[in-house]
Amino acid sequence: MSDRTTSDAPQMWTLSADRKTIRMKLPEMPIAGLPRPLRLCLDFDAETVDAILSRLARLRVQMLPPPERH
Repeated sequence: MSDRTTSDAPQMWTLSADRKTIRMKLPEMPIAGLPRPLRLCLDFDAETVDAILSRLARLRVQMLPPPERH
């Protein structure tokens, strides 16, 4: 898993100045052969954010232990 903590989240996610997109800035990734680490930022519109949240919520439920049967 990542070395990032929840305290890094404010720096990872930012709202654009026009309030139309959210930017996710991933940690820099060293790539062999490149002189500098790769910087990757992804911009999401509101519809995409909603789809991501919906999918994550469904996956989160699946992470929970199954209910006990009596």
